[in-house]
Amino acid sequence: MNDRLRGKQNRKTKRVILVSFEGKNKTENNYLNNYIDRDNNYNIQIVPGNETDPINLVNQTIKKVKDSGLDLTYDKAYCIFDTDVDENKEKSIEEAIKIANENNIIPIVSNPCVEVWFLLHYEYTTSKMSNNEVINRLKRYNSHYKKNYNIYKDIKSKTEEAIKNAKKLEKEHIKNNTKLQSLESSPYTEIYKLIEELKKK
Repeated sequence: MNDRLRGKQNRKTKRVILVSFEGKNKTENNYLNNYIDRDNNYNIQIVPGNETDPINLVNQTIKKVKDSGLDLTYDKAYCIFDTDVDENKEKSIEEAIKIANENNIIPIVSNPCVEVWFLLHYEYTTSKMSNNEVINRLKRYNSHYKKNYNIYKDIKSKTEEAIKNAKKLEKEHIKNNTKLQSLESSPYTEIYKLIEELKKK
């Protein structure tokens, strides 16, 4: 076999980045769809499921990984949850995170909601907030914002600032011994981890 043919056989296809989130959260879908057509080294597959329970969502993601034949040493799979300041949901998220970690699924938690990530494009804040308070604060900077609004075009130039603010916020919680991925860590978002992966060339 000549070197050219051998190279073609050994060349890997683009890796897959699988992202799933709670079925009711169209906001994440609208935002992440903006990354699909980029000329990057991955194919992003967004899987908005019908599941609203974090445990069922993780199990659905595990099934999708198996059905798609993904290799999570090369490909990646993410599950996105909002805490929604819901104590009952927190227990489900804890269990879902455990199951995800056991199956090489990367859990991504926002507390209380994904809008924290959007807000961090405009400001750094440690103020504890409810869902509505986060959205109202975001509207101070972006009067167009409402649930399911595609905010990407308005904030894309500020992505690096948002990543910096999210990391700074995470360090602040760690310094204060706040339990991450829980109701204690408000405000908080791990969306930056996914975005950094999507920005890799």
